Amino acid sequence: MITEEVYKQYIADFNAACAGDGTGFGAFYDKYYEPDAIFEYIPMAEKNKGKAITVSFWEKVYGLMEEKIQDHTTLLIDEKHVATEAPIDFRCKKDLEWVGVKHKAGTKFRLMMAGFYHVSPNDKFEYVHVYSIYNPAYRPE
Repeated sequence: MITEEVYKQYIADFNAACAGDGTGFGAFYDKYYEPDAIFEYIPMAEKNKGKAITVSFWEKVYGLMEEKIQDHTTLLIDEKHVATEAPIDFRCKKDLEWVGVKHKAGTKFRLMMAGFYHVSPNDKFEYVHVYSIYNPAYRPE
């Protein structure tokens, strides 16, 4: 079963991969996801199935901005599901548009993320829905 401690380690490992610690998104995926897992990011409605496509999506984001998931504000866990809400801070590496808002290189913004994870019998994620909400009143660290 995924526990709060395991989920916190999952976030720490994701943040480390996003910070470029050298472990990479591929090793992260293998540790926490089923081989054919689906990672769905909304509002972009991108449904990434399997390791290659999901890792490519994360690397694309990494090429545009630094991402750090903050401590969750809500976390619910049972044997088959994890539901969480947490702020995510971004620092833009280049000028970009994300969730319909233009950002300049070097600027920071925050999204509120709600994530819903389906857990396999192997205690790995098999389907993840991530919903991100932008509001200019949200302030990054």
